[in-house]
Amino acid sequence: MKILWSGFLGRNHSWAIVAQNISRQLMSMGHSVDLYSTNGSQYFPDDLKPSLKACLEEKFTQEQFAESESAMQSMYDMQLTYTALKNFPGYLKRGQKNRFGIWTYEFAGKNSIPAGFAKNYKYCDQLLPPSNFAKQIFLDSGIPESHMTVIPHGVDPNHVTQAEPFKLKTNKKSKIFINIAQVHRRKNIDGALEMYGKAFNKKDDVCLVIKVHDKKPSQPFELNFNELLSEFKNKYKNHAEIEIVKEFIPNIYSLYKSCDIMFSASHTEAFGMTALEAQATGLINIAPRYGGFLDFMDDNNSLLIEGKEFYVKPNMVYWSYQPGSKAFMPDVTSGAEMLVKAVKEKENLKPKAEALVPSILERYDWKQVTQQILELAK
Repeated sequence: MKILWSGFLGRNHSWAIVAQNISRQLMSMGHSVDLYSTNGSQYFPDDLKPSLKACLEEKFTQEQFAESESAMQSMYDMQLTYTALKNFPGYLKRGQKNRFGIWTYEFAGKNSIPAGFAKNYKYCDQLLPPSNFAKQIFLDSGIPESHMTVIPHGVDPNHVTQAEPFKLKTNKKSKIFINIAQVHRRKNIDGALEMYGKAFNKKDDVCLVIKVHDKKPSQPFELNFNELLSEFKNKYKNHAEIEIVKEFIPNIYSLYKSCDIMFSASHTEAFGMTALEAQATGLINIAPRYGGFLDFMDDNNSLLIEGKEFYVKPNMVYWSYQPGSKAFMPDVTSGAEMLVKAVKEKENLKPKAEALVPSILERYDWKQVTQQILELAK
């Protein structure tokens, strides 16, 4: 088939990671794939560059837009995109069949997705939420169930096996990894630091390894990481060790392989890709008992943080706020207890986590994910 993928394909963005991996699998299966990146080509993988037919940087002129559009063929056998529903009409316009749109929205509640978004489901043949949590959010916003198929995100077994442990500065025995990437309010970074501060002090043989893309906030839902860290250090002057990693890591699994425990205190995740990556690497997994995590995390394979739903403020959501939007408030005490449990019982919990790896690599291999999409094609 002749296939077009339009959307985020550059930078270190989760949507781009999904797009790159599924496109790579489609090519390996013999399909011809044209790639149209709408967020530039920074960190674009070398093996996919021959298929990059058009690319828009963050700032572009109308002439550059017209030139990029003309680089694409008029019709394709299949089209895919990972983008907000409002972009479906423009991104899935080069064919009348096998139009597949992937998107997630993190905030629950009746009609919680931004106003005017839901109607655009009609521009795809199937909407592919990656979790049952994400699917329910779309159902609650009026998108019919018959128009949706849950297809999870995946992992690359080759990246897992080929990754060499990243050289950390810390010499602590237990290393807890938190992959923040973009500093958004919904990720509850201050809550995660609070849990760490309550769980350990500088006498403990433990280090919190934080991967973060630190930049100056430009949106209401963004926060300043340095300010959050400074506030934490002022409150917990006797805190346990923290190591910050800011540089681009070509193979993110190298960081997972340097750590023992994966930790998230996020208010809401529509899937939880970093937690899945951690499972694929054999880490002890800690996350809230909420959201997309629960498609692959439970009390048998993870340590789940208790909490309760709450109504979010407008400065937490993306695009536009819908009254009644909800997320999850992980309990600080519960989170601290899970951290302590993971460290104290590491020798017992780590082998159990490592035993899950083969089944995770098989079930969530990007090849399997891609095959599920192809099975929907007509």
